[in-house]
Amino acid sequence: MKIYGIAVIGCGHMGQAHMEEIYYKDNVSLRWACDRDLDKARLFQKKYGAKDITDDHMKCITEDVDIVIIATYPSSHLMILKACLGKGKHVICEKPLAATLDEGREFVRAVEDAQRSKVLIGHILRHNATYIKAADMISSGAIGAPVIMRMVQNHHTIDWGKYLSLIKETSPIIDCGVHYIDVMQWFTGERITDISGIGLRTENDVPGNKYNYGIMTVRLSGGSVGYYEAGWSNTMSSDNLKEFIGPKGRIRIVYRKDRQTHQEEGDLIEYYRYPEKAYEMINVQASRKPTGAQFDHLVDMIEKDVPANPDIEEVYESFRLAVMADEIIRRGMK
Repeated sequence: MKIYGIAVIGCGHMGQAHMEEIYYKDNVSLRWACDRDLDKARLFQKKYGAKDITDDHMKCITEDVDIVIIATYPSSHLMILKACLGKGKHVICEKPLAATLDEGREFVRAVEDAQRSKVLIGHILRHNATYIKAADMISSGAIGAPVIMRMVQNHHTIDWGKYLSLIKETSPIIDCGVHYIDVMQWFTGERITDISGIGLRTENDVPGNKYNYGIMTVRLSGGSVGYYEAGWSNTMSSDNLKEFIGPKGRIRIVYRKDRQTHQEEGDLIEYYRYPEKAYEMINVQASRKPTGAQFDHLVDMIEKDVPANPDIEEVYESFRLAVMADEIIRRGMK
């Protein structure tokens, strides 16, 4: 069994999310923890046993590193990716793809031109057992078509400074919207043909050309429709809704953490069948952020030459559409 030397660049929330699931894998050896804040890198080293730390991403792309996990803000993704590909490293890169559409296109070209490296983007829901089960049900006709897709992910921001920094880089609609654009197209097998949105600044320190609350609406090629609502605010309540409605029934995903009872059974898929008017409760043991399964997929890409999931074109399409929605929202605020 090959042992993969790992460098994690970005020791914040998502960097830790990656290590929490791959730390115990027999084929993983954490060589480097890298963060511009060395105190974060030191804490990461103590927690996960990194052999070395640095605040310079170039210093950790070394000969003993096989896979680099990029868990930084989007504006640095392209620069770090190019450095990794230049040294033949394999990469897991967090979403969104980049800070701008032009950088996103350049990112895709770099991935497509890479001869020695495999690259997987962190569309983590593609590796989530609950979403895989729901996708299989919908694609097999469990609720019929067309489909109404209702998706909400609002955050009550205890650490407002963290969210404000992210807003300055991207937006609530782009940051996680790329996931749910991908979900809507993946679940239905349709393509988004129309997109719109509205948004609002409710926090005074959000820059004037940005917003902290938005709703994106879409229409798809087969007649399905959907919306994604995302807000980050000191006063908004946290909310999470993932519901899919068709002429033959309804599927609602309830995360383990949101279940009032039976959390030990995992996530819940609440399935309503019509015209039977019958409910079926489906329990799924799943990790909400299955970075371990995602890592395993990258290893299969390296060792078995399986395709990326999603592939880079699907990733770019979700990013392009999220950027389009974001631009529509910002124009409407003027």
